[in-house]
Amino acid sequence: MPDPTRSTVDAVATFMGGADTELLSSEQKGFICSVRMLENEMREATFSGEQVKASVAELFPPAVLFGPEIATLPCAHRELRKWLDGHGANLQQHSSHRVVMTLATSLYVDTEDRVAATQLASDLIAAGRRLSGGGAAPLPSSSGQRDEAPSTTNDRLAHNIAMRFRDGSCKFSGNLGEAWMEYVAEYQQVARDYDLNQMQRFQYMHNILSGDAKRYYLDKVQGYATSFTQAVDMISTEYNSIVRQNRVKNYLSSYRMSSLTRDGVSEAAALEQTYKTITKLAPQVPRSHQGDAHKVEFLRNAVVGSPWATEPLSRIATHGLTFQQLYGELEAALHLHKEARLAVAHANSSSSRPLTTQDVPGILFSGQGRYARPVTNSSAFTNKRPGGVYRAGRGNPLAIMGCFNCDDPAHTMKDCPQPINAVRAAERKLDYYAKKKTGKPAASAILFQLCSQVDAMEIAGENTSASDDAGTTHDANADDERRLFEALMSTSAGGDGSDAAVVDTEAKADFVMED
Repeated sequence: MPDPTRSTVDAVATFMGGADTELLSSEQKGFICSVRMLENEMREATFSGEQVKASVAELFPPAVLFGPEIATLPCAHRELRKWLDGHGANLQQHSSHRVVMTLATSLYVDTEDRVAATQLASDLIAAGRRLSGGGAAPLPSSSGQRDEAPSTTNDRLAHNIAMRFRDGSCKFSGNLGEAWMEYVAEYQQVARDYDLNQMQRFQYMHNILSGDAKRYYLDKVQGYATSFTQAVDMISTEYNSIVRQNRVKNYLSSYRMSSLTRDGVSEAAALEQTYKTITKLAPQVPRSHQGDAHKVEFLRNAVVGSPWATEPLSRIATHGLTFQQLYGELEAALHLHKEARLAVAHANSSSSRPLTTQDVPGILFSGQGRYARPVTNSSAFTNKRPGGVYRAGRGNPLAIMGCFNCDDPAHTMKDCPQPINAVRAAERKLDYYAKKKTGKPAASAILFQLCSQVDAMEIAGENTSASDDAGTTHDANADDERRLFEALMSTSAGGDGSDAAVVDTEAKADFVMED
């Protein structure tokens, strides 16, 4: 790079002649003096426009021409553009009308240099918008240092806007089920709340974008659009193309409410979600399919096959139902279908089955007679607790004992749908096994004592003299049997299965034998 202090060059130079090189940095001085030196060479030899562009591209790589030092030099890129056009370069105007983008796309012939220059130019444009609400870069001060005056108000405003759209559901990502203009409308409402001007709306627009849409914005919109309205139109054109419109149409045509119900969504919620999806995506289909009749067709295809939807769908052709009317009739039919199912289920649960011979138990238990009700899971027994309170029994004593948690005989405690109450379950379980355990020793003890005493009677009978009177022996045996039977019946009627009852039974049995 030539020496920027050469006075001979300054004397004949015309490029940015009004700039005071004493107040500039060394890199800025080098930029101006390099162009002036190239201008002097062009006075001695003839240069074509392409040669001028090639010389400038060789002197200033993208990292230098679009670097922070040259970017802070006022009107540097604009003056370079005028200088090139004045020497026959004839740079092609960029569609964004940005000088830096025109230089980046027209000055460099090498593909890698052009790509790098375009990216750096986009970064410069974005950085320029972030400074004081999109104003120009600050001028160098008289001391040679750039003034740095960060705007606290703008920083706070940028933070507030970012916080309003920090949730991912508030950002447009370009997916098929998203409508771009809905996100724009919400952003416009927030912009009105914070009183943002058009430049600030453009500056903070990236907060409502994510995923592929944000990458498209950074690559194709941020560096080319000049206003918020233009940026919105560019994104709308990209994500509302003919191809995308056909994709949305095919998506709505194949949309099925049954796919939602298979995922566990209720039919009412699935119908509402289907209605909202069609309403949101209908404006994105081709214009030829944006009428109300096509929305009716989309809704019909989504619910066809459901039993409750048959009658409302049959009235589409005869009554000319609109989209709103069809949705209202489908919602009413679904509600009526749900009520009918509940009524049928209630009727089935309240009605009893007819009595059959298989329902009558072969063994009659306590409290049952020949014409007793059949034993079912709901149980025909009741147990009376202290205080006169009755509770449902546990069903067939030959079946399972039922649930100790909720007292339902239809299942056991491990299958109970109710929350487990450990204390209540333990009490019921102990009560059940206590009654089951205390009932058995009384009967077994009675049978054991009776059998033992009968054996003793038989042995005693064998040792009795044959000379005893037969009639007297027969009367004594009949009397003994009667007294044994009375003792057994009195124990069964008054005993409660406790140890006292067992002792009393044994005493009565011994008394009978001793007699």
